Amino acid sequence: MIEPLSVRWKRRAVTIPTMLAATVVAVAGLPVMLLAFAVADVVRGRWQFPTVRVYLFVTQYAINDSAEILISPWYWLLAGFGTRLDSPASIRRHERIQSWSIDLLARRAAQLLGVRIETDDKVADVLEPAPAIVMCRHVNLLDASLPALLYQPRGYHVRSVIMAELLADPGFDLLYRRLGSIFIPRDNSPYARSAVAELGRTLDRSTVAVIFPEGRLYRPELLTRLQTKLSESDPDRASRLAGLRHILPIRPGGVSALLDAAPDADIVVIAHTGLDAYPDFKTLARHCPLTAPVRVTACRIPHTKVPADPADRIEWLDATWQNVDDWIDAQHHP
Repeated sequence: MIEPLSVRWKRRAVTIPTMLAATVVAVAGLPVMLLAFAVADVVRGRWQFPTVRVYLFVTQYAINDSAEILISPWYWLLAGFGTRLDSPASIRRHERIQSWSIDLLARRAAQLLGVRIETDDKVADVLEPAPAIVMCRHVNLLDASLPALLYQPRGYHVRSVIMAELLADPGFDLLYRRLGSIFIPRDNSPYARSAVAELGRTLDRSTVAVIFPEGRLYRPELLTRLQTKLSESDPDRASRLAGLRHILPIRPGGVSALLDAAPDADIVVIAHTGLDAYPDFKTLARHCPLTAPVRVTACRIPHTKVPADPADRIEWLDATWQNVDDWIDAQHHP
């Protein structure tokens, strides 16, 4: 655990009532708020009503989160007062509510925000079979659900490495923890690496592990800062990564822990473009509905191609991630 139970429940005593109350206020205030936001959009000449669309999407997110909160105690009771939360029946129940929530939000993102996902021909061919370690680009909070959207319809269990900050979302906190995902701090501590390794050891023919190897959302200024730090701490690696334009350098600790713990798992790399111009929800809100789709590609790398030597592995990871950067650049400059 990254926190004592007392700390966990002290946090939940704040986050759970806050989310439930916010949902009630958002739903109850729909008629008034929609009218107010519609007027504000008209005054600003925004005839696509982006503020209205964003309010409706955020309200849907709150409803989903509250549904997860309210159903969690019943699932806990059905699992023998929490003693059988890792049983197949309990996992199926929790995955159904997770899949419902992700699919519904994806539909609302398409309908309200214009976020439409288009996969190329490669994707369907490389996702299967499991076990697999899935590395996905991370540029916007909306892309966090992309691996689950691709894998869950195929019947796979999706377990993710999630930053501990998202424990502030009570739906994530209650649901994803029970499904085997882990929440880790950003400090690359021995605990974090140990937790990631334990996740890797749970992989089987029905399970994939998802990691966002950059460790944070891409920002141009952050890329510059990280490249400067690398030039001081590891000039050779900094030279290899000097050409990155659209992604951050991989933080190799977590990925290496997964690779060591699951040596027979292939690697699936997911890249996407279309959200680059909208690094935060506020920027996305000003431009929705989006007109261009989110284009997704993927490639599969056999586990036999992964170097065993730590230094060679980091160089291999950097080269793999450079390929992602090159694909993104090609989409920007066809």
